[in-house]
Amino acid sequence: MLYAWIDGVKRPPLAKGERTTCRDCGGLLTSVIPAENVRHWRHKAGDCDPWSEPEGPWHLAWKEQFDLSCREVGLIDPATGERHRADVLCGVGTPQATVLELQHSSISEDERAAREAFYRQAHRMFWLVHIHNEAAFHGYSFGFSLDFRSRTYQLGGYTYGVMRWAGRSSQFIEKWKRSTAHVFFEFQGQIYYLASEAVSRQLGGPFKKGEFALCPLTRADFIRAVHGAS
Repeated sequence: MLYAWIDGVKRPPLAKGERTTCRDCGGLLTSVIPAENVRHWRHKAGDCDPWSEPEGPWHLAWKEQFDLSCREVGLIDPATGERHRADVLCGVGTPQATVLELQHSSISEDERAAREAFYRQAHRMFWLVHIHNEAAFHGYSFGFSLDFRSRTYQLGGYTYGVMRWAGRSSQFIEKWKRSTAHVFFEFQGQIYYLASEAVSRQLGGPFKKGEFALCPLTRADFIRAVHGAS
């Protein structure tokens, strides 16, 4: 985790040897000051959120786009006691309250579905999936799939391109098409919204296996959407 409360202030660690307590589980946290990666807090007894993953500069840069109070917010299911820490939670207490999960590494469909089931109980949910390794299969295929010339549509003031996955296996894009949350991709610094099932129907869908639609957005558009603005 990148932030913790220490002396009444929520912040990253500043020096080696700092200690504090996790507000979610009460466990001991110690500072980690790596030479090359980002500073973070480590649970001495293991992270209380089993969905926690190693985080780097990409995660930090996106979290810093939001107010500190919105970053790394602990949530609990009152019925089961299950606890998880949302990467970003904006609009607490409003109908537009939105959890943003920042996904840099690969994730199984089962875990993706479990996170959606937990966070969507009381919130909207957005994924931002970082497609960062163009040498990997899904990164290479994503780049070659981009097509905003063959089949384009205007919807709600935005341009959507309907395209086909450029690869022998469309497992990656099909997994995200099945998401019940709103899915966004970041590729080479550009944000793309993956048309949901409802939006796809307005674009001539439902689409066949391997077909999908994307809408390019500015970073400002995306941040406004997380905050609940249209």
